[in-house]
Amino acid sequence: MTAIRSLPTTQLRLPNELKVWLQHQAIDNRRSLNAEIVLRLELSLAQQAKAQQTQQGE
Repeated sequence: MTAIRSLPTTQLRLPNELKVWLQHQAIDNRRSLNAEIVLRLELSLAQQAKAQQTQQGE
C-alpha cells in the first residue's frame, strides 16, 4: 500500500449537488469522501478497461 503522505494532492471542483451526494454515499459506505471518490474512479476505470477488452475481442 502506498503511504498516504507520498500521494500527490489534487484540487477538484464539483457541482454542490454532486459533492453532497458523494458525501452521503461516503457516510453510508463508512468511507471518507476521498476514499469514496477514489473507489468510484477506480471502478469506472476497471469498467472502461473491461469494455475495451470486449470490443477488441469482437
